[in-house]
Amino acid sequence: MAIAAGVDSIEHGSFIEDDTLRMMKAKGVYLVPTLSATVHVEEKIATFPPVIAAKGRAAAAHVRQTFRHAVQIGVPIALGTDAAVGVHGTNAREFRYMVDNGMAPAQALLAGTANAARLLGTIDRVGTLEAGKLADVVAVPGNPIADITVTEHPVFVMKDGVVVRRDAKP
Repeated sequence: MAIAAGVDSIEHGSFIEDDTLRMMKAKGVYLVPTLSATVHVEEKIATFPPVIAAKGRAAAAHVRQTFRHAVQIGVPIALGTDAAVGVHGTNAREFRYMVDNGMAPAQALLAGTANAARLLGTIDRVGTLEAGKLADVVAVPGNPIADITVTEHPVFVMKDGVVVRRDAKP
């Protein structure tokens, strides 16, 4: 119903079926999967009552399946983390979770940059490195196409053309 009503995105999308994913692709509706939220719940699942833990494990498996199907179907995906669920500062792990669940590293990077900016309506100012944009840049210690986990260790951050972090070489 939300897609038919014209939403721009579906957050989480935990139990979306393939027919709905195909509708999302056809209408250009983004999935913001927030796989991090699932991981954070799984990290605490041992503290849940057994019946709830079993339900949580089943839900987590379905979340991953839904994400893999969305990637295969070609649904537009933007990165989001549901950051309040887990520890702040760990948001870049979402790249790893996307790659671990079937997305190519380059696709994951686009989900967190251009796709997210496009979804938010800010692609004219951020999301890609182009003349005239705000010069928001993050550098990491390696090639994220070869190892997506390097996104979890930024060594340089520029915001609006101003350097806000520059790690010294070891």
